[in-house]
Amino acid sequence: MQERIRKLHHNRIFALVFWLIVVFAAIVTLPNVNTIIQYDGQPQLANTSQPVKATQIQNTWGRNLNGTYTVNAVFNNPNGALTNKQLAAVNKTVSNLQKRSSYYGIQKITTMTNTPTSQPQLLSKDKSTEIVQLAVSHNQGTVRQITSQLTSQISTLGLQTYVTSPEIVSDAANEHISSFTLIVILMTLLIALVAMGILFASIIAPIITFLAILISYISTLSLATNLAYHWNFAYSEYTPIFLLLGISLFTLLTSFWFFRELRNHVDDGMESQEATSQVIQDLGYRILISTLSLTLAFGSLMLFDFSTIRAYGLLGIGFAITGIASVTLIPVFSGMLGTSLFWPKKTRPKLKDHKLWHSLARFGLWQPWIAILVVLYLVGPFAYSYRNQLNYDNSTDIPNNQAVQGARVLSAHFGQGKATPLTLYIQTNKRLDNQNQLFQLDNLTKKLRAQPGVAAVTSVTQPGGQPITEYYASSQLSSLTNELTGVVGQLGTVRNDLKSDSVNLKQKTLKAEIKRLQQLSTQTTSLVSDSTSLQSSLQAAQTKSSAASTSSTSKKVTRYINQLNAVNSQLNSAISTLSTLSSDVSTTNTDATTAHTNLNNYAETIKAVNTSLNDSRKQVISTQKSLNKMYLYLSGLQSSEAAKALYLSPTQITSGNFQQSLTNFTDEKVKSTYLTITLKKAPNANDTAKTLTQLKQVAAAQLRGTVLEGSTLTFSGQPATTATIQNQFQHDLPRILLMVFGITLLLLIIFSRSVLQATYWFLTFLASTAASYQLTHLFMKWLTGNGDFNWQVPLLAFVPVTVLAVVELTQLALSYRLNDAPLLDWLLPGINEVGQTMRHSLFIIIAGVLGLLVAESQTLTAVTLITIMTAIIFNLTLPIMAASFGKLSVIIPAQKPHQFHAPHRRKRQRRADRPMKSAKSSKADAKPTETDESTKSKQD
Repeated sequence: MQERIRKLHHNRIFALVFWLIVVFAAIVTLPNVNTIIQYDGQPQLANTSQPVKATQIQNTWGRNLNGTYTVNAVFNNPNGALTNKQLAAVNKTVSNLQKRSSYYGIQKITTMTNTPTSQPQLLSKDKSTEIVQLAVSHNQGTVRQITSQLTSQISTLGLQTYVTSPEIVSDAANEHISSFTLIVILMTLLIALVAMGILFASIIAPIITFLAILISYISTLSLATNLAYHWNFAYSEYTPIFLLLGISLFTLLTSFWFFRELRNHVDDGMESQEATSQVIQDLGYRILISTLSLTLAFGSLMLFDFSTIRAYGLLGIGFAITGIASVTLIPVFSGMLGTSLFWPKKTRPKLKDHKLWHSLARFGLWQPWIAILVVLYLVGPFAYSYRNQLNYDNSTDIPNNQAVQGARVLSAHFGQGKATPLTLYIQTNKRLDNQNQLFQLDNLTKKLRAQPGVAAVTSVTQPGGQPITEYYASSQLSSLTNELTGVVGQLGTVRNDLKSDSVNLKQKTLKAEIKRLQQLSTQTTSLVSDSTSLQSSLQAAQTKSSAASTSSTSKKVTRYINQLNAVNSQLNSAISTLSTLSSDVSTTNTDATTAHTNLNNYAETIKAVNTSLNDSRKQVISTQKSLNKMYLYLSGLQSSEAAKALYLSPTQITSGNFQQSLTNFTDEKVKSTYLTITLKKAPNANDTAKTLTQLKQVAAAQLRGTVLEGSTLTFSGQPATTATIQNQFQHDLPRILLMVFGITLLLLIIFSRSVLQATYWFLTFLASTAASYQLTHLFMKWLTGNGDFNWQVPLLAFVPVTVLAVVELTQLALSYRLNDAPLLDWLLPGINEVGQTMRHSLFIIIAGVLGLLVAESQTLTAVTLITIMTAIIFNLTLPIMAASFGKLSVIIPAQKPHQFHAPHRRKRQRRADRPMKSAKSSKADAKPTETDESTKSKQD
């Protein structure tokens, strides 16, 4: 039994069983990678960041808006302005959507119809595009599901319709990355298989390498995905890709070393298990220090707070697993298969010396300063001119997506920032439905709109993005001055009427009429007296006439009597008439007396009225002068800056339109509000973070010293998220480079036991990387018209170029350390020895990143170009710089200061230095002085 166990251990069967168990467990427990990318792919912002704080305010908003996000349903007529028929069709679509709002999780719909004051923000200036804003609950389903449902629901005949929002665009970006992740993985594995087949002219060796890559990758990916799924560990949308990139490149390089050494030992007649053990012994230290360097360098990224950077720390685990697999899994198959591993071409091909590094090193040894200047002249300008030109737009690579197209339509018709507005939340402990608070909010709105980079601002007092005229003192003063002008005019009319009335009263004429009436009364009295006398005479005559008629009877007398009777009759009639006249005159006299009395009284009244009219006229004149002064003051006030202030009367605050605005822009308690800020540029602009910082400073300064001082101010929206990512990334990127490259350099110094030489090599790598970044920028700008890299390009490219540096510099450091010859003796043969694998390493690096090109992604294309250019530039400059700086580190310390007072000493010094300038010196024939100095420099 022990013998069987020993045999199994000798054949490394336990290692194979261990890896089979690991990969089986990894496959069984592997969550859905696409789901993890969808939910956890975007950067996770800290709880102290502004977007997260804003989300917390929004989640307690009330009005059925807790836990919702805004979606824009876009209706566009590509042929011009929307017709009445099309507007009616949009309203019908919205009505149908309203009926099914509960099914789609829609908590609120904002349109031009139900919110007329917001029309400027919902209808483009060219009238071709209308926006309907939907508040959709997060609990309704995934963003992808809701988008799919709403896209079909808002479809309107004759119009182009889109459903878009920053969340939908981000999800579309994740979906696009997920769609090509599997293709990139398969293509990378296929290219790795082909590359190893080409290098070894074999079928079995590539399959073994493929299995090693696959097992290491699945194990690491399962671990990373489970950490994200169960423990909310940092995860990036590019995690599957950068894990594959690092693991495949490192496995290819270690497999190449392993198979090359194994073939040498097997062809020399060693048994397969013995040869495998010998290879592990020979390469174990090299693989160990490479694994340790990469594990520590990338594992240190877990110390960062930024989730995307912390996600790259998983590479440390991946490299550790890969290193262990390289020395435990590959030996299982190599020990079993032996020479069959290289089937069908089992004989070792004749290797030819690679002369490139030898020639470049000789050039550096021949004239170190000239070689350094040549390298600096060719590479330096590109390295020096490198600028961190990054964009933070995750929609650049998304092809033919309706959400991205909708965002572009909004940008074209409303402005670049319309699709990604910035929201400023203000939370206070005071109600915001009164003049004092609203006044300050309106001032803040106007202040923010005046800032550079801001296109529009909407708020509770300006829901349409423009001031509402009747809410401002200037408009109210205009109405007041107009009314005042009318009042002054009316007072002028009254003044004139009073003067006219005073004139029309004619008090003197009235007095003359009274005198005439008095004379008439006197004449009437005399007439009454005369009438009485006449009446008495007539009555006496009548009496005499009657007596005569009774006493005389002659005919003559009779005739006279008849005449007297006639006269008597007439006298009676006259008396009767006179009596009536006397009565009338008496009455008239009474009336005239009464009229005279009344006229006397009326004259006194008229006199009092006239006096009152004069007094009233004087008061009207005084009032008119006062009103004129008020008019002049109000007219001046109307044209002043003070009149531009908001003033909402209680009646206006309780009006229907303003109450609707309060409902739209404040929370349920009316103690929180928001301002929507539309920027002039898209949120990926380089100055977005600067603009956001400026806006926050302006907002805080504007509210300082007001009733809203001390309110919580926080920004949300895609610009705020982008600015947060930008600030965090720009803050952490130098620290990342310092930490990873610092750890790599430190380990390189430890392994090589040389500070100067390791530093020179590493600086050459940094210059090569910087130059490749700039060259890629120029090439991408020429190819696509946009040379700005996605902000994740530096991180993604960071993986393969670091693997390249660690692998090649570790090999050079070990060659330098394990050589006992002086530095000058080691330079040419040592660099030449390392250079024999340069073409293979270069081929592996280039082949390992070519699989990224199948994604047709600008981000991955840039990573591919940076890696290839860095590999080429580094492999051309490293031998030159290593040889040049190596020689200079020996000959410069060996030179002594000139002794001007002792010429003979200068001659001896020149004779002593002459052998040191030869690049062909060796340990055997070197002079003692040269050997001592070389040995001293070796231990720098």
